Amino acid sequence: MAKSMKFKEEDGTEYKISFSEKVQMKVLNELRRNTVWQKKGFYAKMALFILLLLIFLTFIYVLYRLDVVDFFTTILYR
Repeated sequence: MAKSMKFKEEDGTEYKISFSEKVQMKVLNELRRNTVWQKKGFYAKMALFILLLLIFLTFIYVLYRLDVVDFFTTILYR
């Protein structure tokens, strides 16, 4: 005897559903979970991009400051 498939709502109401409806419910739940992971991945990429941008700007600033300081002429004139 085949076990009947039931769907239980949040308020406790139960419905008998067909196999295709059960598959659709599983797909919908997986899509929701996938959407959450895609959002997390997007935010992680944005954080990584900002971090790399800060590192790049710091590197450019250090090169600029090193270019302003003239080591060799100060050593020559001592």
